[in-house]
This record gives sequence, C-alpha cells and structure tokens, in this order.
Amino acid sequence: MEYICLTCQQIVESRKDLCTHLQQFFASLQGQKIWRIRFLHRYAYEFYSDLQIKDLISEQPLMVSEVMCVEEFDPRTYTGVNTMGKSVSIFE
Repeated sequence: MEYICLTCQQIVESRKDLCTHLQQFFASLQGQKIWRIRFLHRYAYEFYSDLQIKDLISEQPLMVSEVMCVEEFDPRTYTGVNTMGKSVSIFE
C-alpha cells in the first residue's frame, strides 16, 4: 500500500518511511480518532483527523473507494480501536 503526506506530497510505502510532517501529524492525534481514506480515482491512502473529515464533508460529499477509522490512536504503535473493538494498525 502507498500513503501520501498531504503537506509535502511525499509517497511512503510503510511506517518506516514516514516524513516528519506525517510523524508530527500522528503525534498530534494521540488518543484521538484518525481516518485512513482512499478517494475514488486516487491510488495512495490519505490520513485525516476527525476535524478535517468534518470540514471535508461539510464542503461536499466524499467519493471514496475505501475508508478506515480508528479511535484511541497510539502514534507510537500506529494502532487504534476499530468499530468492532479490535486493535488495528492504520498501515494494514
């Protein structure tokens, strides 16, 4: 899977390749909700905070091909709790 940093547009393929922007973004979401989205007609996944998603949705409907949301995000392990109550990685 490929992921894109919305700040610098760098493509990363794993959590080992994270740019400083994504590292800081993830750190800022400690204990919060994080969204991983693949928009329709885009290949790379994008990461958003809950506030960013609310702003996007208020502007227009989102055309997505895949969405994952986790709560209680831990930036040290890149994991959170999904809607089924399981601990999952945002990179899987």
